[in-house]
Amino acid sequence: MSKPDQTTIKIRAYDGKAAGGDAQSNLSEEQNNALELVKKTAQLQEEKNRSLEHLKAIELLQESLRQEQARSAEMARVNAALEAQLKELAGQENSVKKVAGLEAKIKELTEALGRISGIAAAGKAD
Repeated sequence: MSKPDQTTIKIRAYDGKAAGGDAQSNLSEEQNNALELVKKTAQLQEEKNRSLEHLKAIELLQESLRQEQARSAEMARVNAALEAQLKELAGQENSVKKVAGLEAKIKELTEALGRISGIAAAGKAD
């Protein structure tokens, strides 16, 4: 083997710092403040976007609530109408029972009247 193949090259070891780390330390206070301002502006924009999303969600939930309240009011109205019909039917049922009772009583009295008429006719025939 030749001599150039056996030469070693020494390089500096990586110390873990980013290459731009020295550049940031060299920034002036004004540049640091500007950088912080940019970061905070970005955070504020993110918060604004999240707030807008939350606002849209709230609006959708409010509309959904309005619709559910309208449905609930309609169901209450229908329920009240059905209860009124039920009471009316119960009243009609009682009337039907009374009429049936009266018809039974009329039939009974008619039969009794027929017997009395038969007895009276038999009494006149004698």
